Amino acid sequence: MTVKVRFDKEVREYAKGEKVKDSVLKLTETALAQALENFHRRMILIEGDTLRKAELAGILAGASARVLSGVLDELMKKRLRDESEDKIEVLYATDALGEETFGRKRYEAFRKHFDVLAGSNVEVKAVTFKHTRDILGRTYDLLVLDMSYDYSPNDLGRIIETVRGGGLIFILAHPFEKWKDMWTGFHKSLVTPPYTIDDVKKRFNRRLIRKFTEHDGIYIITENGKARKKPKRHKSQAKIKGRKGVPIPEETLFPRELYEMALTEGQVEVLKAFEELVDGGMLVLTADRGRGKSVSVGIGAIGLALALKKRTRIVVTAPELENVQALFRFAKRALEKLGFKPHVVEERGLIKELYARKIGLRYYPPAEGYRKSADLYILDEAAGIHVPILHKYLNKERVVYSSTIHGYEGAGRGFSVKFLKRAREKREFKELHMDEPIRYAENDPIERWLFDVLLLDAEPVELTEEDFELIKKKEVCLEEPDLDDWFENDREDLRHFVGIYILAHYRNRPSDVALLADAPHHEARVLRLKNGKIVTAVQIAKEGGIPKNVIEKMAKGYKPRGNIIPDMMVKHHYLKEFAKLKGYRIVRIATHPDAMDMGLGSKALELLEKEAREKGLDWIGSGFGASEELVRFWVRNGFAVVHLSPARNPVSGEYTAIVLKPISERARKLIKKANDEFRIRFTEWLGDTHRELEPEIARWLFETPFGEAVEYPVHLTDIQKKRLDAFTGKVLTYDTVVDAVRPIVKLYFLDGWMKPYLDERQIQLLIYRVLQAHSWEETAKLIDRTETFTMIEVRDIIRGLWYYYKRLL
Repeated sequence: MTVKVRFDKEVREYAKGEKVKDSVLKLTETALAQALENFHRRMILIEGDTLRKAELAGILAGASARVLSGVLDELMKKRLRDESEDKIEVLYATDALGEETFGRKRYEAFRKHFDVLAGSNVEVKAVTFKHTRDILGRTYDLLVLDMSYDYSPNDLGRIIETVRGGGLIFILAHPFEKWKDMWTGFHKSLVTPPYTIDDVKKRFNRRLIRKFTEHDGIYIITENGKARKKPKRHKSQAKIKGRKGVPIPEETLFPRELYEMALTEGQVEVLKAFEELVDGGMLVLTADRGRGKSVSVGIGAIGLALALKKRTRIVVTAPELENVQALFRFAKRALEKLGFKPHVVEERGLIKELYARKIGLRYYPPAEGYRKSADLYILDEAAGIHVPILHKYLNKERVVYSSTIHGYEGAGRGFSVKFLKRAREKREFKELHMDEPIRYAENDPIERWLFDVLLLDAEPVELTEEDFELIKKKEVCLEEPDLDDWFENDREDLRHFVGIYILAHYRNRPSDVALLADAPHHEARVLRLKNGKIVTAVQIAKEGGIPKNVIEKMAKGYKPRGNIIPDMMVKHHYLKEFAKLKGYRIVRIATHPDAMDMGLGSKALELLEKEAREKGLDWIGSGFGASEELVRFWVRNGFAVVHLSPARNPVSGEYTAIVLKPISERARKLIKKANDEFRIRFTEWLGDTHRELEPEIARWLFETPFGEAVEYPVHLTDIQKKRLDAFTGKVLTYDTVVDAVRPIVKLYFLDGWMKPYLDERQIQLLIYRVLQAHSWEETAKLIDRTETFTMIEVRDIIRGLWYYYKRLL
């Protein structure tokens, strides 16, 4: 059907009265006609410094809502929207909506004109950037995005992708000449002592402005109606094309009504794959954003629950509850379509549980979900969940891993590289990839703009056999790139640098790119081959050098932005003098995924230490999620553990470790003191705070680069010594001499490099049974032996230690 996209007489009269130029109305008509005809989005950016830009957005958005209301029935008939989406929905996003804020005034100026023109079949939701997670999974026809003062790249990624095909995005912005040199609220959050706001860069703003002008589908006008970037020709006709028909299989296990909810062939394939899970199995589903992945999983979960013909419990997990709202909403819609009346349990306005007769879906954080008993486990946005946690779900009878490939939630290819490779060794599973967009048609120009500006689809450089030869010979150099050049000139090196992080790290957010671009204390380092290819990416934060008056405030609880390691050393080790020292905190270090385990990470640390020494710095350090692999990496590179968080990260399930390597002599004394203190504390924490820490991680946290024993007096009474003799002589049992055994085991873990040799299993046994006080039954399971064998082995280990340390006590 061809529709005429032309604002009616009433709109034009109203616009004329508000002195809106006819050329601006025609530009908006053209943008809307293009969006409807191609089932794409279009963007209109309004530059200005007054409330006039918000008023203009209100008039143009109100007129557009009026047109869209008139074609709603046609859009539904063409299956371009769901029958439940029977209103035109508008989202207004800004930095602040509180009374007397400029954000509020702009919103009110927008509503004053919008409400006059839009009509009754329109719903407006206003949201602040702080609460953008509330709109994840929602879809809107029109978006007004107020970027006049504050925004973060994360906000941008979340909000833009809520707009469906056929919709318009209005951006409220400062004039470009002013914007490129101004600081935003996000910039102010980057200020950390001893830096000031004047040290903050504006590279990301300038990149964003440039991308607005470079990409198709984006039109730019001033608040006075002057077009700076407009369509080549006026278009007021739109031929609305229906979504191509989706063939439904003749024979289906799930009710046909569920298949009728599918809008693409990819969604039908997902439902067929869910049918195969009835007999058990594993499904891995990947897609770019906006492909209906979570929607399909929600529908498929209901189909599976019905096909099992029993009381069915489904565990749903994801990095955040917000990530699974589309899944829950479409599971609810599927139940309603089948005649159920589902019961919804919400938390903070978000669906957390869904029940209908014998079907129950419930969200759990990733580190909890695998502990629950269920018939199906769904891990949505799996790329955002740490790999060791993903492995916990591998042995479940029915499990679905669903992951976004390119998007702010995480990187699907990183998920493939780090998880699926090992998963294939453990079990067979089906893989599906969804290509066809569902929210808008393929080749949407706004998607291309968003991926480009936020580097969501960045990839590392391809490596050849010649490159691997250079890597084996360690023919690499550490280089500090010119970030002004990278960002201003859009260098390929920037994409390769970010691409390494996307593939190597389990979570990668757009704001990380802006942090690198603009934070005064953040810098980049790269390992380059002699042919220029980047094989290792390092992001560092300069910390320390804190003024005395700030240090005193820190000791009383003040937390300065950006100085994570000095703050920890002051608060947890009472080492105020450490905050005066200067160092590099390694924020991220990642190697090209095709060149992992070839020594490049260690080489980068070696060269970074050399640079820091030449610059007269005192230390280098890092904070990271403590896995066995990572702790071993840092310890073997000469770093000392000085802290471990008391609680696990709710998403990754890991404790955060902080490590330091001294460069100056002053730093060496302080770091050794902190490392000694940590080891003493850790012997106690393992029986309480860290009782559930994996012993294979704990053993590496005890390792020290200093090689010396901790000066920590251990006292045993004469009777305790005699009881130890009786225990090692098989007279007394372990449970009657725990009080005497534990000090001996502590001595071992606080000793230096000259301590008695124990193998890995023996070390883990001491940690698990003695320091963490797990039962004999649990300990026997750990080493896959009988309880009797385990008791004998523990006795033998203690006998050796007692023989060695007896002479020292």
